[in-house]
Amino acid sequence: MTFGIDLCYIVTPLAKQRKIAEKLIHHWTHGYGSTYNPVRGEALQKVKIMGSAQEMIDDIGKNGAPLVVGTSSRERTHKTITYQELNEFIEKKTRPALVLFGTGWGLADEAVDECDKMLVPIKGKGDYNHLSLRVAVGIILDRIFGEKGGCNE
Repeated sequence: MTFGIDLCYIVTPLAKQRKIAEKLIHHWTHGYGSTYNPVRGEALQKVKIMGSAQEMIDDIGKNGAPLVVGTSSRERTHKTITYQELNEFIEKKTRPALVLFGTGWGLADEAVDECDKMLVPIKGKGDYNHLSLRVAVGIILDRIFGEKGGCNE
């Protein structure tokens, strides 16, 4: 909601995980949570749960074949795209953009191979470059959509 994202997909092949996520979303969109914190329910209405990456790509593809952009904590030397370039692509609205985030060990090599582009990784001053998914998503979305606040990239 902070960055005006149209839709967020959560993909897991595990039926039990999908069921837990659906139950949580239902709580905030239709259950007690919808009256306790309606804004959270509004945000969670933008979440779709899918069983596979292909199912997700087919769903978003209803609006045109998406530009699929992967993320990684390590530098990829081919097909890279900067945050600014991705922002400019999205602003043109020629077709949807889909940014993929992995958990644990990141995106599988097979997923990376399917990406049209790879975002440049988040880099700090240290050699250790492993952030939690939640932190990485926040940083990346801020770099793509956030107000720059006078800071240079």
